[in-house]
Amino acid sequence: MMRSKRSPDFVSSSSPKVAKTHILQLTSCPQTTTAVTMSAALSPIKLEPPGDREFVDAPKAEEFVKEWTRQLLDHRANVQAALENNGDEIANTVLCDRISLCGKSYTPEAAEVIASFLSEPFQDGLPIAFGIVEADLSDMITSQLTESGLKVLRTICDAFADSELVDVNLSENAIGEQGAGSCKTVLSKSSLRRLSMCNNGLAAETMKDIVDILTNDEYGNGCIAEKLTKIHFFNNMSGPAGCREFARILEKSKELVDVRFSSTRAFKEGTDIFACALDACMTDGRNPNLQKLDLCDNNFVNKASQEALFRALGATKHLTYLNLSDCELGDDGVKKVCHALFESDSQLEHLDLSANELTRRGAKHIADYIRDCEALKVLRMEDNEITSKGVVQIAAAFHVGEDGSTIEELQLNSNAIGTIGARALIDAYGPDGKDMPNLKSIFLNNNSFTGDVVAELEAAFGDKLAEMDENDSDGEADDDLSSDDEEDEEDGENEGDEHVDNLADAMEKSMIV
Repeated sequence: MMRSKRSPDFVSSSSPKVAKTHILQLTSCPQTTTAVTMSAALSPIKLEPPGDREFVDAPKAEEFVKEWTRQLLDHRANVQAALENNGDEIANTVLCDRISLCGKSYTPEAAEVIASFLSEPFQDGLPIAFGIVEADLSDMITSQLTESGLKVLRTICDAFADSELVDVNLSENAIGEQGAGSCKTVLSKSSLRRLSMCNNGLAAETMKDIVDILTNDEYGNGCIAEKLTKIHFFNNMSGPAGCREFARILEKSKELVDVRFSSTRAFKEGTDIFACALDACMTDGRNPNLQKLDLCDNNFVNKASQEALFRALGATKHLTYLNLSDCELGDDGVKKVCHALFESDSQLEHLDLSANELTRRGAKHIADYIRDCEALKVLRMEDNEITSKGVVQIAAAFHVGEDGSTIEELQLNSNAIGTIGARALIDAYGPDGKDMPNLKSIFLNNNSFTGDVVAELEAAFGDKLAEMDENDSDGEADDDLSSDDEEDEEDGENEGDEHVDNLADAMEKSMIV
């Protein structure tokens, strides 16, 4: 018989009940080693199907169930030993709190086998699904017809009817226009805090169905969207209308930590819509703990969306990860992004500004930000138009402090960097990397380096330098740097940069052979 509510004495490492029921007992034990061992024995395990990607029919699913049963019985034996065969506590112990079914393609019959295993009482104890809080249900219906795939989704999701799911991943399933209803059981969990729906083919109408579920407050107790800490929508086809639906989530949000809304065919109109909602949900004091923001492949061309983005960034306090790649920001947009980050209380560790048509002017503002940011570990600027002079400014910004730069990854593939830029980076790295001691990888492919300069880079960076197989060996990128200076004069951007230009000129005269 399935239980609609948790037993008051159930044991799970994912629940506060653990601390009350067992952890206090463990910490009072005089033998610390024994306490740690017992704690490990009580911790629920994770179930996942063995083997590589494959098509799973009912007999194959039975094999999975047999293996899972063995793992669970072994774990229960450990629990029994730790609890000294206390029958009541063992019966109410959660054996599994996480499951991953991703990377397989299940037939409807296979889904029935797995759903029955999860939802029925296990060995006269709790159903396995009862204690699961994290469910990775991504990539389960590859290459299946729509009717079959939706049946699999519904069968698996319905198996968690009595679970208190916290983390659900439904990515890589072709949910399309009809799939929201198939996933409603897991989407409508009041316990839900983290949701990923990436590459699901979510059109605007499906987004509406999903958002209706997440924002529903039928009983006046608050909606799911208010409690979400993570929301990932990536590589869907929701368009501007879908952006309007996503904006409804942001309007309700209060506790967001991790937001990804990228590659959704937003266009200018949709970007304006969700950027305005992001602005509102940040500047009014909600979502004060936002740490990760991925808005890749949106269109921040209009003034309205740009200004909304800048205000939202300026309101952050704990942002550590920002991806604005392929957002059509240009040099002026990146200048304002950097200014907003200056004004915020955040210290980024990861900044991606790739594919934004950046030139030396944009590189200057990024260099200024690098000097101010003491935590930056990853800097990605590939697929731009940054010349050697721009890289000289970036490299100069790495000369900070006695402990050297914090940068671990530098991505500059596919720019217009030549000899001057390469040697500036080598200089910034220092002898044996002493000035960039944390660097783990540097990407400079598809630029303009002669064979001799590539050899210098390889000698300096060793195996930290990624493959250079698409480099333009003509090495002519630096030939047009004089026009770069003229553009700076026209735009009024060269003021205060004379020391950088002098450095570049000196390097060109003394090092180019």
